[in-house]
Amino acid sequence: MLQESAKQWTLPMLAQLDNMSRTTFMRHFETVLGRSATGLLADIRMSIAANALRIPSVGTEAVAELVGYQSIAAFRRAFTQVMHIPRVVTCSLAIR
Repeated sequence: MLQESAKQWTLPMLAQLDNMSRTTFMRHFETVLGRSATGLLADIRMSIAANALRIPSVGTEAVAELVGYQSIAAFRRAFTQVMHIPRVVTCSLAIR
């Protein structure tokens, strides 16, 4: 998950990689790391995105694609939520 953060991971895929049921995987993941797998993946993706957005020559569409989003709108919504940024600030991402 860390090496392929842009991959469209699902809980069944992650559980299968660890030879666990989905429920057992979710319970084990949260017990060991103290958070959900989907929450961790979102944080990883948005951290990568935040670093990429600091590069002036890299556009928002490229960053969204880099972290696994097929839609700029979906990326902006996720970025706003995960990074706790006011919506008005992320609207500026649309013009890059």
